[in-house]
Amino acid sequence: MKTRLQAAAELLQAGRLAEAKTKLLKELRLAPQSAAALQLLGAVASQMGRHDEAIGYLRRAARLAPTAPGPQLNLGTALLLARRYEEAADTLRDAVSSWPDIPEGRLSFGNALLALTKREQAAAEYHAAMRLGPRQVGTCTNLAIALFSIKDFQAAFQVCEHLLRLDPSAVAGQFLLAMNRQILCSWEGHEAWVSNLGALAEHAQPIVGMAFFSMLWCDDARLHRRYAELETTFYSASARVPPSPKRVARTNGKVRVAYVSADFRRHPTTALITGVFEHHDRDRFDIVGVSLGENDHSPERRRVEAAFDKFLDVPDDPADAIVTAMREMEVDIAVDLMAHTTHCRPGIFLHRAAPVQVSYLGFPGPSGIDGIDYTIADPFVAAGDLRRWVSEKLVILPDCYQCNDDKQVLAGERPSRASCGLPEDAFVFCSFNHPKKLTPPVFDIWMRILREIEGSVLWLMNAAGISEGNLRTEAERRGIDPARLIFASYASHSHHLARNAVADLHLDTFPYGAHTTASDALWVGAPILTRAGSSFASRVCGSLLATIGVPELITTNAEDYAALAIRLAHDKPMLAELRRRIEHGRSNSPLFDTARFCRNLEQAYIAMVELSRAGRPPAEIDFRALPGGA
Repeated sequence: MKTRLQAAAELLQAGRLAEAKTKLLKELRLAPQSAAALQLLGAVASQMGRHDEAIGYLRRAARLAPTAPGPQLNLGTALLLARRYEEAADTLRDAVSSWPDIPEGRLSFGNALLALTKREQAAAEYHAAMRLGPRQVGTCTNLAIALFSIKDFQAAFQVCEHLLRLDPSAVAGQFLLAMNRQILCSWEGHEAWVSNLGALAEHAQPIVGMAFFSMLWCDDARLHRRYAELETTFYSASARVPPSPKRVARTNGKVRVAYVSADFRRHPTTALITGVFEHHDRDRFDIVGVSLGENDHSPERRRVEAAFDKFLDVPDDPADAIVTAMREMEVDIAVDLMAHTTHCRPGIFLHRAAPVQVSYLGFPGPSGIDGIDYTIADPFVAAGDLRRWVSEKLVILPDCYQCNDDKQVLAGERPSRASCGLPEDAFVFCSFNHPKKLTPPVFDIWMRILREIEGSVLWLMNAAGISEGNLRTEAERRGIDPARLIFASYASHSHHLARNAVADLHLDTFPYGAHTTASDALWVGAPILTRAGSSFASRVCGSLLATIGVPELITTNAEDYAALAIRLAHDKPMLAELRRRIEHGRSNSPLFDTARFCRNLEQAYIAMVELSRAGRPPAEIDFRALPGGA
């Protein structure tokens, strides 16, 4: 005859939770010191979503059975489900110390560490779990995610291959493998993968990085929004923030704007926007920096800190503490400079740190984050499919949406070609976009251009050697001598800016084009050829070119792009004239007028705040329709 515990366990297994709980409570009345009954009650309460109740039962079970691993491991898991990550990590650390050979314990401890953004430590625990249980699909998936997040791409690649051997249908494994292939420029199966993106969007589990990588693979704003929304569900599930009190922007005093980023360091976003922070009108605005990332102690970090009226350095603080701090400061507008980029914290915005919330600069597309009210764009960027698929209300600035810093300094004179490792007499095509933006169709066109222009070379960015060997192999497959690919080594920002001028013609990538990279080229007068598509990410370089006054460098299809590159390589006078106009536009167009950009942005902020103060919902703001707008 079954005992009550056996019967309750079977009911739990069958999902008959209320019946299981009734039997277990009866057992507990008869045997109040039964650790087994308490452990099962904890499991029942967890499945009912009553996490605090589960934690109470499991704490009692762990005290009654201190030598048994089950209660303490289950307590750690219950704390994880309750999003009490620090407590979960402490509990599971003790459990793993006592019972190091249980793979489930290592997995749960890794999950707690990953939730606390301790990615390297999480990866170590997942590795330990894999050694103990190498055929566990869940552990393998989490290890791949952790390795990807710490940029150990070669190791992540190998783990993904192992994962797909365990489960060839695992969508997470397919997605992670494709992301690693993109970074490594290892393009096997690329065409099939891209053609399957739409179908995968309906079945994929949320994975950090999928929103950003979808923009590298396809020029489809609808899919970009879908993947952004899918990734947002990952953060929604892990966010533990108190409910937002209903409030509107303050009606008196200066407008308080908080810029939130993990990239207040030597980083492209900081290079673009620091001048804007410095130009804000302190008579009308209080400017706050909320730093989610590590301090690299660089000159860029020191400058950006000095640009704020108040600077919150909170890289290790949980989202709820950051939200509480921003609410207590009475922030009126919170600007997310990241959305779905590395080390982002959407939980801050999901739970409404400020009455008005804005997505800007770091992520060129729909954020899909519930609680983000506005995204900032411009007429050229919005002329694609953005308006149709954006998840926020658009703010249309009059000039290019991308801010630029007019205080950038070059490192002395333009370097010689010899010092850059370039041939003196060759035509130098250049792309300083990160190699992860390269795709086989773009590389096909570049190799075709090299074939047409005898003796020309292609100057590329070396991403720590990750992709160089693969790109040389791909060039050889297309009949191009790999020696015609020349890779630029790391340089300081000022030296990197200066060497941009050495190239004859910069070539943009597609569908995710140059952003900061294009600004760098234009700042030194270097022409950059782009192909504008329909998505936000594909139109930024075109916006920059239109604003500085050389719209001839914008194409809209692959054939025109290739033809214009070849024509410009042959037509030196035309190329020289474009360079002259870019140099003129640097001083005479709005593109590098940081003060003008800041005034326009502030006017948009005022319009947002006025809507909030009036109790009205967010609405599209077209700068040209505002009083005094262009």
